[in-house]
Amino acid sequence: MCDLDQGKEILMHFWSISCPACHANMPHLQRLRDEYSPKGLQVIAVHRPMGEFDLDEAKVLEVAKELGITEKLIFDNDHSIGDELKVDAWPTYFLFDKDGKVRRHAKGQFGVKMIEQALIRLFDEDEAQGKEKSAEAVTESFPMSFAL
Repeated sequence: MCDLDQGKEILMHFWSISCPACHANMPHLQRLRDEYSPKGLQVIAVHRPMGEFDLDEAKVLEVAKELGITEKLIFDNDHSIGDELKVDAWPTYFLFDKDGKVRRHAKGQFGVKMIEQALIRLFDEDEAQGKEKSAEAVTESFPMSFAL
C-alpha cells in the first residue's frame, strides 16, 4: 500500500533493474524529481520486473539505492498495476494532475524528455501566467481499482 498525497501532481515511473534505458534515464528523472517536488510533484517508482531474475526485492532495493531512487518505491511483481495502466514497455511514465487525470503518458528511452516538457507546461507556464491548469491535455482518469 502506498499513500498518495491528495491534491498533488504525481509522476509515476515504471522501471526494472534489468532495463538499460531505465538506468540511463534515472539521473534525468531524479533531477526532475528534485526540481518539481518542492512545487508539489509526488514521484512514485514502480518496479515492474522484466522476468524471474528481477523478483529479488533485496536486489531491487540495492539497485534503487545505487540509482538514487529516494521516492516511494512500489513492487509490481505480479504486474497488476502495470496491467491496469496498460504498461507494455520499460521505462514508462505517467504524469497525473491533482485531480488524478493523466496529463501525459510516455515510454521508452526518450519518454523522460516528453514528461519533462509536460512538467514544464504543468508547473512553470501555469505559474508564470497565473492561470489554472488547462484540462484540455487530460486523456483519461487515474484507475483507482488497484491499491498503491
